[in-house]
Amino acid sequence: MVRIAIPIYNNRVSPVLDSCTRLLIIDVERNTEVGRRELFLENFPLHERFDQMKKAAIDVVICCAISDVLDGMLQATDIQLLCGIVGDVDQVLEAFFCNKLDDSYFRMPGYIEKR
Repeated sequence: MVRIAIPIYNNRVSPVLDSCTRLLIIDVERNTEVGRRELFLENFPLHERFDQMKKAAIDVVICCAISDVLDGMLQATDIQLLCGIVGDVDQVLEAFFCNKLDDSYFRMPGYIEKR
């Protein structure tokens, strides 16, 4: 099983992982969603957000933007980070399942890969 986390706002990928209030967590087996739930992060400082992500056993984070600080925290784990992604959450998930997140439709305009 793979556990994916996407920061959400109005059913879209939230602009910045660091300041999102909700994190959608999707459990996936063989490219099929088998469950989803939300993790509420409102008023959590950055280190507590990171701790919550670790406790949730997240494997992949799909987000639009992330600070260097949180990026560094995630790099110290086995969590895969896919940044610069925009769009409707369900469309983004479908693109992830089909290995099409690199399509320009899902890329934030002007985004430059950090890693």
